Amino acid sequence: GGLFMLVGFVLLASTVGTYSLTAMLAEPAATRAAVEQAGLLLPILSLVGIGAAAKSAQVPFHVWLPDAMAAPTPVSAFLHSATMVKAGVFLLGRMRPILVGDDWTTVFVALGLLTMLVAAILAVCASELKELLAYSTVSHLGLIVAAFGFANEFGAEAGAFHILNHASFKAALFLVAGIIAHEAGTRKIAELGGLRRHLPITAVIATVASLSMAGLPPFNGFYSKELLFEAAYYA
Repeated sequence: GGLFMLVGFVLLASTVGTYSLTAMLAEPAATRAAVEQAGLLLPILSLVGIGAAAKSAQVPFHVWLPDAMAAPTPVSAFLHSATMVKAGVFLLGRMRPILVGDDWTTVFVALGLLTMLVAAILAVCASELKELLAYSTVSHLGLIVAAFGFANEFGAEAGAFHILNHASFKAALFLVAGIIAHEAGTRKIAELGGLRRHLPITAVIATVASLSMAGLPPFNGFYSKELLFEAAYYA
């Protein structure tokens, strides 16, 4: 993934004459025109897209993320909510003003929605807490990719807003999973139940974070998901 992305960056920089993203974003229309004139729009979009998809676990590169659950729970929370897996979708958000267009929309809306669907099905089939949360992360990353894929302003708002929302509720849920594993001695969902009586504060936090992840109003997850529907409606 990194090598594909590197080649895409080299092609982009050689076309526009600079590696400065700030300079490219200062005149995105001129940057895109230069890339189109060179006939490199689709190659650059594909190479950067493959790199971002590998980094942010989009289908078919989604399989590595649940396997990374061997890490301690605080590391999982940090890795899956705020840092590593967000790098790819953040890159797409940054590159969006330069490369957005019909090709961009076709590729990333399809990729994001497919990832949302596949990962949601895998999450429902999961038998272990951190595995379930990992597949849920993949699904939410698909939501962000699909949002950034839409060319209208609602898509940009949905993608940026959900990066923040997902970081807040998913970090909380991973830490809750760590508390449960520590206290109950297992993360197997079939072996867990009745913990609310013993862990009342943890139960409240888990409920609020889960409702946000599910997108119920008035929790924060609802608003970014609603923006995705808005973006799709106007597209």
